[in-house]
Amino acid sequence: MTSLTSARALKDAGLVWLPAKGDRFVIPDREMDGDVFVVSDMTIEAQDLASGQVLGFNGTTEWALDSVEAADVLWLPREGQLRAELGPAFDGLHLEGGAWEVATSLPDGGWALTRAADAEEAYALALLGLRATSAAQLLPVAGGDLAALLTDLDAPAWQRTAPDGVRTVADVVSGALGGTGADPAAAWPAALESLLATWVAPPEGEQAAEVLEAGAQGVLVDLVVATWDVGTATGREPALHPLTVRRALEHVRTWPTSGAADDAAAVTSELDALLRLTGR
Repeated sequence: MTSLTSARALKDAGLVWLPAKGDRFVIPDREMDGDVFVVSDMTIEAQDLASGQVLGFNGTTEWALDSVEAADVLWLPREGQLRAELGPAFDGLHLEGGAWEVATSLPDGGWALTRAADAEEAYALALLGLRATSAAQLLPVAGGDLAALLTDLDAPAWQRTAPDGVRTVADVVSGALGGTGADPAAAWPAALESLLATWVAPPEGEQAAEVLEAGAQGVLVDLVVATWDVGTATGREPALHPLTVRRALEHVRTWPTSGAADDAAAVTSELDALLRLTGR
């Protein structure tokens, strides 16, 4: 199923929902995030009113709620709906090593892979890679790249030395996720989910949006370079999404210290430039 963080980011990126029978949704921020509802003529019906579209509850539910504004709920798109939104950019879905991979063509002629344990989430990340207009919206994509490396990482790999020759893989992951406690191998999924939930949220007002984006840019850089660090330390090449790399590079190039190291003639790719500027 599409995760709440990816669904939030897609909504913020402009994905439009026209409620139809069989569609799934949640009512966020009311301590009901874990309850998934389905639009149905019998229980939950989409109704067009003069004030806007609402989802009416027809009295068969056990709790009191007559209706809710469609704009106040969070749509969880299904696999077919996500594939339709990808359109001609969709190149294929494959199961590789226990994870689903969605291949997409990018507007610049390149291509990208997004990976997730759930096929719908892999589709959602692929769509985010194409629709995202901010660093905050790209965070689930970057998080998915890191998760793809960590999911089946064995215990010895967590103690391997990172490319800086000082930190371990456990140190890298803990730093990128804002702390994972004494057992990073067990705690990283919850830490990643918490990190994404903190940043992937609709901004309230223009000033809040600017603050959100500024912080999200730094988090994006941390996730992208941590994924490269983990992949290099464990001998597994990470499938970094090109657009997360590009957005991270754009932010790093604004750092006061980036000028001397940012020699366009010396790099062969945007990833190479990002690695140079972050001391890799």
